[in-house]
Order: sequence, then structure tokens, then C-alpha cells
Amino acid sequence: MNDLISVIVSIYNNEKTLRDCIISLIGQTYRNLEIILIDDGSTDSSSKICDDLVLTSSKMKLVHRMHSGLGDSRNIGLDMATGKYVTFVNGSDSVKNDMIETLYKMIQDYPVDISMCAIKGYSSIKSIDNYSRAKIAQGNYLQSNTVITLSHEDAIRQLLVGKTLINTVCGKLFKRDLFNSIKFSDDNSEILTKLIELSGKIAYTNNSSYICNKAETFSSSSLINRDIRIMKLYPNLEIYSQYDILINIQNEFYTSICNNKPLINSDNMFIQIVKEKEEKISPFMNYVRKAHMYLMANDFNTYKRICPVLPEIDVND
Repeated sequence: MNDLISVIVSIYNNEKTLRDCIISLIGQTYRNLEIILIDDGSTDSSSKICDDLVLTSSKMKLVHRMHSGLGDSRNIGLDMATGKYVTFVNGSDSVKNDMIETLYKMIQDYPVDISMCAIKGYSSIKSIDNYSRAKIAQGNYLQSNTVITLSHEDAIRQLLVGKTLINTVCGKLFKRDLFNSIKFSDDNSEILTKLIELSGKIAYTNNSSYICNKAETFSSSSLINRDIRIMKLYPNLEIYSQYDILINIQNEFYTSICNNKPLINSDNMFIQIVKEKEEKISPFMNYVRKAHMYLMANDFNTYKRICPVLPEIDVND
């Protein structure tokens, strides 16, 4: 039985990529779809592109709305969704023509409540966030087109390490019921973790079927809050949470140096979270400060020796 799958497409000023995005969804080999386009107050030609393309397929629904952010767009899409399963696509991205069929087959074969594919990125994504930390190359230790299943704890571990699972709801298929108690907000750094916790186990393939042109990013403060919550709930994952906290502190230092902005700023949410969670975070601060003394002195070799677990800095960027 081919269940109805809802595809929620969040759109905001994506005129350069939107047509390819929508066409890649219309052309899916899995046919029982509803494609829900949420135009979040675009000020470019994205709205017209939606108006033109929605006439070409009975599968599509379109909502134009005032701009209020990605989280609200996805919540509206969920309210409209009638499928048993739901997947999310950003208007900046596109998917291979068999992505949804692959993810649906994984859910049926294993069985799980969430299936995930690898995400293919572009070299234009330069920032040191959770995408580039994974180097947009997931599952390199697996043979091509391999499918694995992970318990929810193992999946969260991989999410923290950032080399297999990427912290985005894109490139994934979810049982719609998982969202009965979960809503998106302005900062969705914990959404995927909470969905994984509800699911029990997940299936993952290293087949790169989702093509990302623009990475979602989250504040270091929200990610550190997530990591501390995970440490409390899963003692076995403490070292991985500490690893992620370390990387987020490093990111703040690196961004401060690159943009010539002071890290210590009373309005900086990162500093506020450091103060609130001082007992948990302070052991990492001196380590990162020492490393970045060498970064500021352009001594990249020493920097890398001190920070072997941190993202590799591309000095040519």
C-alpha cells in the first residue's frame, strides 16, 4: 500500500532555486504525494513562480502569508498535511527523483518511524556550522547505498558528532503522528533530537538524495542548551555532548576573530548561556582560548595540534 506523503516546502526569496526545487518534487518516482508550498512573504519573484507552477499539478497546495519565519511556515504546513508521513524541503534546495520512494521503502522494510538520507552540499557553504562540521560528506565509512538502523540513543550520538546525521529535518521522512506533541519555533536546534527520542529507532542511508544549497544554522546558545539536556538524560552520551559544546565554543571564538568583534558583549546570548551554565562549560573555555591565541597569530599548525577534535580551518577561505 502506498500511503499518502505530505511534502512541506518552506519558501522565502528563493527565486534562483525555487523552480528547480518544485520540479524535482513533481518528478518524484513516488506518486502518492501532496506538495504544500508555504510562501513566507517573499519579496522577490518566488510568489509568482509558485502561482505559475501550482497550476501544473493537482498534487500542489499553495499558501501566501506574511513573513514570520521558517518555524511558522513549517507549522502551517503540518496543519495542512493530510498524509500519514511528512517530509520537509527548503525552497533553496532540491531532491533526487527517487528520494521519497527510497525513504518510504526504508520505513516499510525495517520498520521505523523516521528514515534519513545523506545530504549533498555545495562548496558555497563555508561557515563552520553543523553542516560544514560534517564536511557535507556523511557515512564515508559505509559502502555506497548502505542502509543502517540506529537506536534513538545511537542516533543522538551520531547527531552530536555530526559526521553521519545532520541537524535538520530536511532529507528525512517522519511519521506524521510524531508532530502531535512537537511544534517548530524560532530556533529549532532541538526539534530533530526530540523527534528521534519519540521514534525509538531510525533508518539511515548514505545515498545523498537531498541537495542542499543553503545550510540551516542555529545559535551556539541553543545548541549548548540542547547538549546539556542530553547529558542529563543520557549519561552514556556525556563525552559526545561535551565534544559538541567544545565545538560551539570554538565557533564563537572563530567567528569573533574573523569578524573582528569582541566575544565579551553583554548583549551576546552566548555569553549569557556561558554564565548560566558556568559549571558545565567553564572546563572548555581555557582550552579554546589557548588554541585561538595561535589562530590570531596565524599559527595554523599549532592551532590544529591543540584542537585535534575541532573543525579543520580552511586558511584559503
